[in-house]
Amino acid sequence: MTKTLKRELSINNKIIVYGHADKSEYGFPTERDLIEYLQNKLFSRYSGRYHFTQNKKADIIIVLRDGFAYGHLNVEDIEDPTPRDKEEYPRVTRVYMIRSSAVYNKPVKLSDIGIRGLSFGKRITADQFDEIKGFANGIVEYPRP
Repeated sequence: MTKTLKRELSINNKIIVYGHADKSEYGFPTERDLIEYLQNKLFSRYSGRYHFTQNKKADIIIVLRDGFAYGHLNVEDIEDPTPRDKEEYPRVTRVYMIRSSAVYNKPVKLSDIGIRGLSFGKRITADQFDEIKGFANGIVEYPRP
């Protein structure tokens, strides 16, 4: 895929920032738990089913914790939760089927690049997404097996 085509595709994507403040056993008690989820558990334990409490349409989800972006998810589809999804995360309202995840080598503090007002999920532009990736000091991608 050419760089121009990739850029055109990213401009048309709906890119949402979702925070992960839940530090309970169902959420991410530590930063390490969130990173392990993005690297492995999302696919090995949850079959690429990302449980969330909001239901915004998204093609890309930036994963935020305590004001820092740790990575992003490439969304393939959105579904209603099953009974099993509700067992795995009782607060779930929507399930995003994830094609691949990505982990940033360095978490990016979004307020440092002017992205604020993230309480209920925030849509950002392709340029802002590019800026986040630029500050990430490299990205490791994990495709769904």
